[in-house]
Amino acid sequence: MSIPLGSTSSNTNGGPRARLLSDPNTTICPDFSSDTFKTIRLQLAGANGDKAAVISDLQSSWKEDNDRLKVQWDAQVATDRQAQEAEDARLQQEADRATADAARIAEEEKLEAEKKKPKLGDFDVNSAPPSFVESPISPFAQRKLERKEYCPLWPFTPSGLKEAADARLSSNDDVSSLRLARDDENQLTVQSGPSSSTHKNMTRDEHLTWRQFFLGSNRYIKEIIRARWPEGHVQALTQPFYALDQNDLHSLEDDGENILKIYADRYRADWFWTLGTEQSFNIAIIKEEAIGKLADEYFAKKRKRITDESQAM
Repeated sequence: MSIPLGSTSSNTNGGPRARLLSDPNTTICPDFSSDTFKTIRLQLAGANGDKAAVISDLQSSWKEDNDRLKVQWDAQVATDRQAQEAEDARLQQEADRATADAARIAEEEKLEAEKKKPKLGDFDVNSAPPSFVESPISPFAQRKLERKEYCPLWPFTPSGLKEAADARLSSNDDVSSLRLARDDENQLTVQSGPSSSTHKNMTRDEHLTWRQFFLGSNRYIKEIIRARWPEGHVQALTQPFYALDQNDLHSLEDDGENILKIYADRYRADWFWTLGTEQSFNIAIIKEEAIGKLADEYFAKKRKRITDESQAM
């Protein structure tokens, strides 16, 4: 006879079993012959019943229930192990991803840091030095050429080139020369001082000496070619410089050269301002009438200056 002990580990309604909180393998069968179970034995066997048979039935029932709990426990342990393994795998994947991301970020930062480190460029061991090394033009002049804008000749003269070279030497490692400036999009940017600002000794073309004017125009033409300006524009700018250098006004020495510089200064600037408009013109065409008017204006001012100086004496 099997006697059900009413284990709470099973659900007779077919629902999910309650979770076991202890391992049934460690549970010891109770001593059903002890006084603790006397009342149960009497209820099952009666006063004259076979007590030994009742004890045996109780032990058998307990064992059946314990065996069922062991099966449930093994299934529960297996389920827990699978869940833990899945969670461990998920955590490991997250850890691996985090490690990979950290390694990738560290590598990117390392590469970025390497890019920022000063590097020496390669050189051709078989190439001899050039016969002549030109002084580079200033960043100010370079930007003007890149933007296809008017630029005075001063930065291209020997004095302007020397000024730019001196500015580079003094500002390369001088953080005090940094300044705020606005770019084309009106955004504030940090620029180095002398090398990127207007030349301190900048002057209009008409105030240059003729030698400065001549040398500056030659370097200017060379630089706009190097900056890949349209060939037609380069030719238009080249011809008046050559024509003015051959002009008969040079016979008047300083006065004649001053007049020619005034003409070149005004008309080259005006040529740039009118490009792309209805007022544009061909600067290669020298307008002798305009030179004549400028000469009259120049000598009138000179006579007035001489008169004023003589009256002041």
